[in-house]
Amino acid sequence: MKNIARLGQIIFIIGLILAIVGLIFGFWFMFQGNDEWATKLLFAVPVGFMFLFTGLATSVMFSPRDDTALNEKRSLQDFDDD
Repeated sequence: MKNIARLGQIIFIIGLILAIVGLIFGFWFMFQGNDEWATKLLFAVPVGFMFLFTGLATSVMFSPRDDTALNEKRSLQDFDDD
């Protein structure tokens, strides 16, 4: 499961880089008058967000958890009023 969580982190970083690069260079090419490259890079932004959210969900779902504190005190009735 750690490998899948690591893969989710990598996909998250790829999506973040793709979205940022697409925004910056897409607008830069658009203002320079090169509409062909601007269109390609601005269409990369939604794909980057898709990778970003997919990587986030994957890493959250498959990351290891430490539930020892939760298992010790499972309900309010387990607390002592000393």
